[in-house]
Amino acid sequence: MQQMLCKLAIFIGLFALTNAAIAQDIAQELYSRYESSVYRIEVVTPGVENKASVGTGFVIYRDNILASNYHVISNVVNEPDRYRLEWEGVDGRRGPLTVLAVDVVHDLALLRAEEPMGLPLQITSLPENGTSLFSLGHPLALELAIVNGTNNGLQESSLYEKILFSGNINPGMSGGPTLDRSGQVVGINVATSGEAVGYLVPATYLEELIENASATNFRPELDLATSISNQLIDNQQSLVDQILDSDWPKISLGKLSIPGRVFNRLDCWSDNKFEEGNVRYTVNASVCQGQDSIYLSEQLRAGAFSYEFYWLDSQQLSASAFHQIYQRSSRSRFPSRPTEEDVGNFSCTTHFIEISGQDFKANVCARPYKDYPELTDFMVLMTLVGHGTEGVIFTMDFSTVTLDNGLALLEKFLGALEWNPS
Repeated sequence: MQQMLCKLAIFIGLFALTNAAIAQDIAQELYSRYESSVYRIEVVTPGVENKASVGTGFVIYRDNILASNYHVISNVVNEPDRYRLEWEGVDGRRGPLTVLAVDVVHDLALLRAEEPMGLPLQITSLPENGTSLFSLGHPLALELAIVNGTNNGLQESSLYEKILFSGNINPGMSGGPTLDRSGQVVGINVATSGEAVGYLVPATYLEELIENASATNFRPELDLATSISNQLIDNQQSLVDQILDSDWPKISLGKLSIPGRVFNRLDCWSDNKFEEGNVRYTVNASVCQGQDSIYLSEQLRAGAFSYEFYWLDSQQLSASAFHQIYQRSSRSRFPSRPTEEDVGNFSCTTHFIEISGQDFKANVCARPYKDYPELTDFMVLMTLVGHGTEGVIFTMDFSTVTLDNGLALLEKFLGALEWNPS
C-alpha cells in the first residue's frame, strides 16, 4: 500500500512538472509571436517630458489601432492641453497616439498610431474555468513581461463584469492583453489585489467598442466629455432598472424586517456584538455593496452603490449615552473624494416618516456633478426615533445617479420595511 502511495505521489509530481513545462513553452511561443504588437503607453507632460502615468496597449483590428485601459490614458482625456499620449516599443521606438473612443464603464480605450504597429491580435470568448491564460504587459513600467495564470470565471459580486485571474498582474500591465493558449485575446488587464489575484475586462466589451468605432471608420470622437456623460447616464439607468426589477428577499434585523440582497451582483455580509470599553451593547448589521466602481479620474469614481442597516440596543447604557453611540454609527461609502471643481455642494431635505406605526427621521441629500449635470451623488441617512436605548440606522449611497432614480430606489426601500417586534 505504501509503495502504491509513493508511486502515485511521484506520478502527480511528474504530471505537475509536465504541465508547468508545457505552460512555459506556450508562454515563450506567445511572447515571441506578439512582443512586437504590445507597447508601453505613456502619458507625458510636455516641456518637462516627465511621465504622468504608464500602462500597456496592444494592436487590435487594424495595424495602427491599439487598445488599452481608460484609466491609463484618462489624464489626456480630462486635461488634453496639459498632457500628450505616446507609445514605446520593445525596440525603443516612440510615437504619438490619438484617443479615438472610450468606454469608461468597462475601463477601455481605443487609440490610433500614425504608423503600422504590428500584427493585430484577435478576440475570442472566455474558455472554461481552470484554463491557463497568459497576460502580457510592462510591470512597473519595465520591459515587456508575460505572466502565466488561470481563468477563474466572471466575478460574481462585481457590478461591472470582470474576469478573476490567478496571476501576478502588476501596475504598468494595465491595458495589456491576456491570451488563451492559441494567442487570442480573452481579457484586458485592469486591476490587481495582490497575491496573484488579478482582474480582467472581458474582451467582448472591447469587441463592442471596436464595432462602434468602425461604424465611423475610426474617426476620433470630437466630444469625449459628452460621450462619457451619456455612458454614465445609460449605465445608471440600466443598473437601477435591474435593481428595481429584482425580487427583494426579506431578512430580520432586530425588530425590523428589511431587504436582504436586492441585486445578485452585490456582496452582502452581517455583523453583531460590539464592545466599547467596559460597556457592552449589541449591533446587528446587514451591509451590501458592489465591489467595484467606474474610474473617471484619480479623484473621481462613479457608479458605486451600497446600503446598510444597523439595529442597535443596550441594557446597560442610559438613553443619552446610547444616543451618542447612535450618532457615531452612520457613515458614507462613497469611493471618491471629489473637489469643488468636480461637484456642487450637497443639498439636503429632512423628512419624518411613519412605517408600521414607528417614527423615522430621514435625511436625503444630493450633490450635482458639474461636468455631468443630470447626475448626482445621492445619499440617505434614516434613523428610528423615540425608542430610548434601541434604534435602527439605514444608509444608502449611490454615486452618479439621477435624482429621480435615487428617489425611486429610496421609495422601494421604504416600502420594503416592516416593524416586526415579535
